[in-house]
Amino acid sequence: MKTIQALACAAMLALGGSASAANHLYSFNGTMADALGGADMVGLGGTLGASSYSFGKNEGLALAEALGSVYTIDMVMSFDSHSGWQKIIDFKDRTSDMGLYTSNTQWYFYNIGSMGNVPADGQSARVTLTRDSGSLVSLYVNGALAGSFTDSGNIATFSGAKANFFVDDLTNAKPEAGAGNVDYIATFDRALTAAEVANGVSPVPEPATGAMLAAGLGMLALLRRRSGKA
Repeated sequence: MKTIQALACAAMLALGGSASAANHLYSFNGTMADALGGADMVGLGGTLGASSYSFGKNEGLALAEALGSVYTIDMVMSFDSHSGWQKIIDFKDRTSDMGLYTSNTQWYFYNIGSMGNVPADGQSARVTLTRDSGSLVSLYVNGALAGSFTDSGNIATFSGAKANFFVDDLTNAKPEAGAGNVDYIATFDRALTAAEVANGVSPVPEPATGAMLAAGLGMLALLRRRSGKA
């Protein structure tokens, strides 16, 4: 009996501790809900479609959950055009200019510097941003490293209880933002390695791990029936 219970618990721990599993996954397939059960994403004026979220200038998204200082954010997104500064990720609850942008033809982390060329207008790119426990921030575009820096000033740590996407901070009279589209956003509570980003780590648990969970839950149900507990 103890062996079966141990196996059931191990199955659940395997799912909860899966190294590849995300902690948030928003597919924008007609819903703003987190597929992994977390807080809903909040639209700030854009349009939710059957497979993506489209936004006008400064009509992005907000996640009312702090992502902290060690994380990975993985998304597929595009801007309709590249002109001037257009914010992608805001870290300080819209109180600071610091953040990830495109600046005309360049990916740019303000106020660090350029991180390579952006795609053509309207062309989607997979954008992956990581920050590890050693304060190393890395930007990957389509699986390849575009640039990195040591974040000694904590400009890429999330403060407050929100993460904001595609909206500028509130200190600018003319928002530095652009219209575009996002297919999905996934977040991890750790920094994915370069190999994991290049190989496209799945944001959901592997099927075999899900099967282990199902088996474990079945074992627990059997144990409860035998013990007469609800």
